[in-house]
Amino acid sequence: MNPNTRNTFFIILAAAVTAIVLPLIPIVNLLDYPFRLLLTIVHELGHGVAALITGGGFRNFVISPDGSGVAYTAGGWRLVIIPAGYLGVAIFSAVLFRLGGNLQASRRALGIIGVAMIALSLIFGRPGAFNIQAIVSSVPGMVFGVIFGALFLKIALQANPNIITFFIHFIAIKAGLTAFSDIFIVIGLAGQPGVRTDAQSLAELTHIPAIIWGGVWVVFAAAVIGAAVWQRGKNGFTINRQSG
Repeated sequence: MNPNTRNTFFIILAAAVTAIVLPLIPIVNLLDYPFRLLLTIVHELGHGVAALITGGGFRNFVISPDGSGVAYTAGGWRLVIIPAGYLGVAIFSAVLFRLGGNLQASRRALGIIGVAMIALSLIFGRPGAFNIQAIVSSVPGMVFGVIFGALFLKIALQANPNIITFFIHFIAIKAGLTAFSDIFIVIGLAGQPGVRTDAQSLAELTHIPAIIWGGVWVVFAAAVIGAAVWQRGKNGFTINRQSG
């Protein structure tokens, strides 16, 4: 194993350990909260982008202080819009894994994500109505979207290669873990009275049980993320530090 490969391997390993352990350590796990909000924003934007792609409209999204969120869309193809949140997080993870193999591509990706998060948070994270409740409920998503967008930009423009490598893999791994854990939670809630999830909404639309949809989403997430990791693994997780 050459020095570049060994260095990259340990950086990715550190990113993986941090992503897994961070939520489990009391007090320190508070640092995990902003990343949970980040991925909730990605989830809700997934619904919104799916609505726009399928000919519908995206009004806004709201992120609650507990990390949950909701996207308000109109029209479009609901068969695509409903699962787009969970699947969007899985795709987000896979894309970051693939781009993580090239330093310049990683920088560009983080910069693009930063600009997109700032713009989309300001456009779609704004209050859906002009009243105190709507304004207060919209603040966390909009503010954290802008903060994380600025953080992505700062890292993309100023961070050294090791930090770029760590950060893009940390977010990719965190997104992958979140995609699976959230889907398994949805599967666990399937069929419970009074519980409303995206899988339940899709079950009502298609008359296919929510637990089946949850299983389909797990397979999709595993295939997308697994393919990205496998492609990286073929190259020994090395990082191309030349122009991307």
